[in-house]
Amino acid sequence: MRTAKDISESALDFLADQRLEPSPKNYRIAFAAHETPGSAIGRAVAALTEGGVRITQARADEIYARFLDRAAAEQPAGVRDAAFAAIRHQALRLADLATSASALTGGFNRDLEGCLPDIENAETVTLAELVIATLARSQRAEEELKATSGKVEQLREELESVREDAERDALTGLPNRRGIQAQLPAVKRKPGAIFVALCDLVSFKTYNDRYGHAVGDRVLKAVAASLNEALPDCIVGRWGGEEFLIMGSSELQKGSELLEHAKNQLGNRQFKLRDSDQPLGRITFSAGVTALAKDEDFAAAVERADRLLYQAKGAGRDRVFAG
Repeated sequence: MRTAKDISESALDFLADQRLEPSPKNYRIAFAAHETPGSAIGRAVAALTEGGVRITQARADEIYARFLDRAAAEQPAGVRDAAFAAIRHQALRLADLATSASALTGGFNRDLEGCLPDIENAETVTLAELVIATLARSQRAEEELKATSGKVEQLREELESVREDAERDALTGLPNRRGIQAQLPAVKRKPGAIFVALCDLVSFKTYNDRYGHAVGDRVLKAVAASLNEALPDCIVGRWGGEEFLIMGSSELQKGSELLEHAKNQLGNRQFKLRDSDQPLGRITFSAGVTALAKDEDFAAAVERADRLLYQAKGAGRDRVFAG
């Protein structure tokens, strides 16, 4: 059975043969085709390359759109994360290998250049010609390795960009659930207490129903900006829908006061419709705030904050409950 490493190397060799850039999309096509040659994408790639024909980038884009765009969206998050981790690992490994090989080749060149005058003056001309030819080949190899290293470094940057996009909410620019959890270890390493708060906008559905989703989206973006401004030392993220999660390095009482401050600051803002200047009314939220112990499971603290949020909403909304 072929390992993931074998398939990865075959995929990269395939892209080189096809003269396609080793971009994340092209790599996924090559990996999928080599992992399961009998699959739909494997057969499509085989048909296009039959007889030594090379795949153009336009064709590669068509294959990606046809077989992988929808499949990626339908994959469970764990599968997508595992695939991304494998690709990222391979890119980092290739970059390190290419950089090391380039450095070694460069050292070989420098050693040869140091003794070249002695060799050229030797009586055995054939030896000098052989070493000179070897040096020329080594120089070409070094140039090719440098070019490869550059391409792999570009792939690494693209993969890092994909990772950042996967951890950020597209609408508000705030960290999403994955992004918040990625920052959790750093928060727990800091000295002192930690609080977690879950906020829910009051009557947000009204804005969507009355003014449309475009206005609702603008409200979410405005709330995100207001929370970031009011809580500069906290992690502010979009938990989903009209829910926001705040995490900070403070005692529970201080965290509750910070949420009250953020709620009042948001409620005092004047929001109007862009087209008619019609006031949207007061925008505010309910919140549940709880402490997060260093050794506590994050999900347990979030569940506790959610129960407190439910109590705040049941007590009349526009309130902050701590516990």
